[in-house]
Amino acid sequence: MRKRLKVLTVGCKANFADSASVVRTAVAEGFEIVSPSEPADVVIINSCTVTHRADRDSRSLARRARRENPGGVVILTGCYAQVYPSEHGKVPEVDHWIGTGAGEAPRSGEASLGGILRKISGNGSRETAVLSDHSADLLLGHRRTFLKIQDGCDFSCAYCVVPLARGKNRSVPEEELVARAVAAEEDGACELVLTGIHIGLYGADAGRRDALPGLVRRLLAETTHARIRLSSIEPGELTDRLIETIAGHPRMCSHLHVPLQSGCDRTLSRMRRPYGSAEYRNAVSGAAAQIPDLALGADVIAGFPGETPADFEETVQFLRDLPVTYLHVFPYSARPGTESARFPDDVPSAEKKRRVSRLFVLDARIREAFLSRQIGRTLDVLAETAVPGRGELSGHAGNYAEVFFPGIASEIGEMYRIAAGSVRGGRLSGTRVGEAPNPATARKA
Repeated sequence: MRKRLKVLTVGCKANFADSASVVRTAVAEGFEIVSPSEPADVVIINSCTVTHRADRDSRSLARRARRENPGGVVILTGCYAQVYPSEHGKVPEVDHWIGTGAGEAPRSGEASLGGILRKISGNGSRETAVLSDHSADLLLGHRRTFLKIQDGCDFSCAYCVVPLARGKNRSVPEEELVARAVAAEEDGACELVLTGIHIGLYGADAGRRDALPGLVRRLLAETTHARIRLSSIEPGELTDRLIETIAGHPRMCSHLHVPLQSGCDRTLSRMRRPYGSAEYRNAVSGAAAQIPDLALGADVIAGFPGETPADFEETVQFLRDLPVTYLHVFPYSARPGTESARFPDDVPSAEKKRRVSRLFVLDARIREAFLSRQIGRTLDVLAETAVPGRGELSGHAGNYAEVFFPGIASEIGEMYRIAAGSVRGGRLSGTRVGEAPNPATARKA
């Protein structure tokens, strides 16, 4: 009888892709993959360390895994495990503490994750089938397929611990990515998300600048129907070739997430961000002008050390003048080992919370405005989850708008044409093209 294994993920889309890789390894070692709600013989927590909260969530998941699976093996891997191996003692519930590797040998004589799983499985049985990225994501409950094109980052932002966790930029060979994309589409993938730590650096480690547009065009040529979405990309890498590629193909999602962090040049300089506010404005405004109905997200850090009230107001005003449609807001979190952790002028916690609240209000306003502009349009929506007790499905359109529409659980994973009718709870509510609205769920914006 095969042993049961589940994977719990904290953090970014790159971590989702890493978790899918863990699933492929586990299946190859003979494990049965089960859902997060089921008991398991092995629980793997793929951790994150981008903020204090991510550290805390990773530890909390490990402790919960031990409580819910008292006889199982608990493994903590990922960025938190990589950067802070000394904290293993704080989480005795974890049996094996394994980092990302980041180009180095396992620490303290620890075996690789694959080696540990092979030892635990103990049956020497291997699956003959190799899981596609799509199949692995399905086992994790994901309906979008995450195709990791690179890992690591060559930047040195003052606040960021990711280079310590992930190492330098390393690109996946193009031929391998094409083969994986084709296999995922043949296996049923409707959407491929190109992800990584710094996808705009794709190819740079081989001396190829601006290689991402060429990769995207190759993937579009080799696949037939899956739409392609880019994950986060830096403003300096929104090149003319990339924008033309997104704007010029119907299978490219009209969605970009471009980290800002601050709209104040003084703060951007202290952060060691490689651009100023004018460069950011030009990059995203140019993209919005050329890509129809573009959804444009931005990361913002509130309360970076030395950020004065005037600096913060400058950021708020800067955001109001941008074509952004949603924000990801974070209070500054000092990460040991980073340059900014040594800065003496941290902003008081209460003030950080106040600034975060201001940005949340702005985020709600610009999201509502963007969604309201979708009313009356027909959108292609990937059904991802069932809404309990409502006879509805929820999924994302190409422009990343989340949409409710009538449906049942067996229809999850397919793409549907949806007429957007109203805004409900920060999401769109719509009907399938050709069907009447459901009076039980239709509401005015």
